[in-house]
Formats: sequence, C-alpha cells, structure tokens
Amino acid sequence: MKFLKLLPVLFFVVLLNSCKKEYSNENLMAPIGSWQFVNAGATYSGYLDDFHASAGNVGSNAQSISGKTFDNSASFQLKFYTDSLRSGTYSTSLAQCTFLYSSNGQTIYEANQVIGEFIINVTVIDSTNITGTFSGTVADKASNSVQITNGQFAIHQ
Repeated sequence: MKFLKLLPVLFFVVLLNSCKKEYSNENLMAPIGSWQFVNAGATYSGYLDDFHASAGNVGSNAQSISGKTFDNSASFQLKFYTDSLRSGTYSTSLAQCTFLYSSNGQTIYEANQVIGEFIINVTVIDSTNITGTFSGTVADKASNSVQITNGQFAIHQ
C-alpha cells in the first residue's frame, strides 16, 4: 500500500531525470583570427571565422577571408581574385581584390575596381598563418569616398 502512495512521486522523479537539455543548432564557427581598421578616428574590429576558396569560371577563382564584429552586429570580408593566395600586394584597381563591411545586409563600406584604389598586402602566408594589412579608398553607405587606414588581419589556424 505504501508503494502505491510513492508511485506518483517516483513517476515524477523519473520524468524530470529523463528530460534532456536542448542545444542550439546554429553551428557557429570558432574564431580563427582577428581584423581591424580605422576610419575618421574610429576603430572597427572583430574576429575572423572563415577562410575558403571558391571556384568559378576560368580566371574567376577567389579566396575569401570573412568574419564579424565582436558583438556580431556587422560582417567583414576581404576577397582575393586569384587561384591561390600568396604573399604580396593585391589592388582593387587591377581587379585583384575587394573589401566589404556591412550590417543587416546593408553595405557600410565597400571597395572594388570602380570605387578607387584599395590595397591589401599579404605579409605572411604559410600552412597555419595568414597575416596582412590593408588601406585605401572605400565608398560609404551614401556613396561618399572615405579613407580606411591601419587595416590589419591575422589568421592562426
């Protein structure tokens, strides 16, 4: 008889212990590096979470480095139009690279072949590291030409 009185309590304990914690399915990538640049005295910075190659038509292969701000409110991307990334200088005026900084799908700063001269210098590239600097003319969201200075990126895989 006592057993029957304890049965609801036992059922409740078993039910609570059988619940599993729900885990998020967002598949966030671990940071692999960092980036920063300066515009009009303001420093923008964040983490890098992706470096990958994408194949296109002949002559349109690209290497992309991308990430976010630390608060995940904006995205950062450097793209190199080359079959394999090597140390050296890449220029937007020669259609060798592009730069994009955006938030919520809206471009904040952009550099490409038609905007002006923007230079990316890849200073180190080996099996585990890619580092470099960048600077130059970008268009802001109102299509005004502004200068990005002291740009840096570093990947450590």
